[in-house]
Amino acid sequence: MIYSTEERNNTIRLIAEGKADFKNVALYERLQEFHWITIKRANGIINTVELTYAGNDLYKRLLKNK
Repeated sequence: MIYSTEERNNTIRLIAEGKADFKNVALYERLQEFHWITIKRANGIINTVELTYAGNDLYKRLLKNK
């Protein structure tokens, strides 16, 4: 795993809040591999990122634990 649990959680929160930061593409691609997010590209460049069902579930659990 190339990211920590804290990095994953922070990234999931940012995506859910519409504040996605596309600087760490490798992290986003790993999150997609584990089915946390879906990456949509335009001409090979990340256009949007959305949470999957699992990503939304994790976000809800993070909100409860906050």
